[in-house]
Amino acid sequence: MSISMKKLVSIVGLLALWALFTYEGITSAIAIWWGNEIFNHGFLIVPGSFYLLYLDRKHLLSTPWETSLLPLPFIAGACFLYIVGIAGDIQLFMHVATFSLLPLLVWTVIGNTAAMKVWFPLVFMLFSVPVGEELIPYLQEIAADGSVALLQLVGIPLYRNGLYIEIPQGRFLVAEACSGVSFFIASFVIGSVYAYLNFRTTFKKASFVVISLILPIAANIVRIFGIIIIGYLSDMEHAVGADHLIYGWFFFAFVIICLLGLGELLRDDMSDDSKFNSTHHWRFRMGGFFAAYSILALSLGWLWILKIQSEQQLDIVVSPSLIEPNKTCETSNIGLSPQLASPDTLEQVGVELGDICSGTMYKAWFSGRNNELVSGLNRAYDHEKWNLLNIETQPVYFEELKVTLQFSTLTSPLGQQQRFSQWYEVNGKVFTSSIKAKLYQIYLRLIGESVSGYFVVFAVDQNSDINEVERALRNAQRN
Repeated sequence: MSISMKKLVSIVGLLALWALFTYEGITSAIAIWWGNEIFNHGFLIVPGSFYLLYLDRKHLLSTPWETSLLPLPFIAGACFLYIVGIAGDIQLFMHVATFSLLPLLVWTVIGNTAAMKVWFPLVFMLFSVPVGEELIPYLQEIAADGSVALLQLVGIPLYRNGLYIEIPQGRFLVAEACSGVSFFIASFVIGSVYAYLNFRTTFKKASFVVISLILPIAANIVRIFGIIIIGYLSDMEHAVGADHLIYGWFFFAFVIICLLGLGELLRDDMSDDSKFNSTHHWRFRMGGFFAAYSILALSLGWLWILKIQSEQQLDIVVSPSLIEPNKTCETSNIGLSPQLASPDTLEQVGVELGDICSGTMYKAWFSGRNNELVSGLNRAYDHEKWNLLNIETQPVYFEELKVTLQFSTLTSPLGQQQRFSQWYEVNGKVFTSSIKAKLYQIYLRLIGESVSGYFVVFAVDQNSDINEVERALRNAQRN
């Protein structure tokens, strides 16, 4: 039941080919794991997956290994997704492709029967993908709603302004750090592994995973409620500054212990090894077709990536913006302070609404060289100073550019309110959807054209007349 040197070299060679092809995806994922505490667990996932495979070695070695061609279309799709990720600088695509290629290659090598027996360690590798920050706004809203409900239940007077919760003693903000996303993801990972190792039935496994998802959300609501209660009772002497973060770490450690304690009460006896049949003849055939297909697909993909990256080094000419507002207008606008990741140029100009200079336009030019136009790092406003309200506003149809602008409402801790809209200008086209703008950039990159463009933010006072806004935009259009 041991693996021969020839077979071991074949497997190691395949893994080396994977690492070479997805080098950029691996290194960028490692940078995120290291730099973002939400994804520190990423360092443990792939080693943990192979350790789970080691624990399941009886499953693997008691089943004949037959090279499977079923995953080959998925491998081709993952390679193309990786190339698209390189072309559009979409790290999510690169990471999904990187960490789906690895289990797909393992599946191809060990065959369908063996892969079905060890499906969880293979799927578990996908936890390496650093994704989940998109949940932060939703978790913030849930935490704010839940904590406000509990405060009202115990009769504490409060006023809620978006994510700001005010009590007579002071103001609290359910910030991104208070969303609990780190513990949500950690609980999901821990709960999934624990369910796989300690439960036999699918129902019990799924139920425990659901509990591991609900528990950190409920615990975060209780944590925020408790922090506000401490501030209320201590007249804001405690539970401010770094105190509540420290409380949070200890509180969630206790929650994880409770989760595992519940698992210990419900766990099944997993000591029965009678299901393993060690008398199977163990075979391994590394099909020549599969080896040639893998080398050809990854090599062609690598050449395409090199071509795309070489085109990124071409000189980029700054094109004029489609919108040119009145640069002599000096606005007294409060200012959204957009947070942008290394734009080539950034211009802030005033916009006249009627006879009053009460609008502000920010235009950031991104060449695509060492920066990215459509990125989650580019934010239209400073999230420390402004909070987004769920208020529907009348859209503005900009006929000249065939686009409808949707304005959102922001509020500050002092109650100041602004409305803003944002859009992208790429190669003479305007996009209000970041997804559509990114897809268009990918298309341009794949056909060898420039993907540079403008990120535009337009802010007006909350009480500004919509008709005046539409007229000002029309007057600002470049002839």
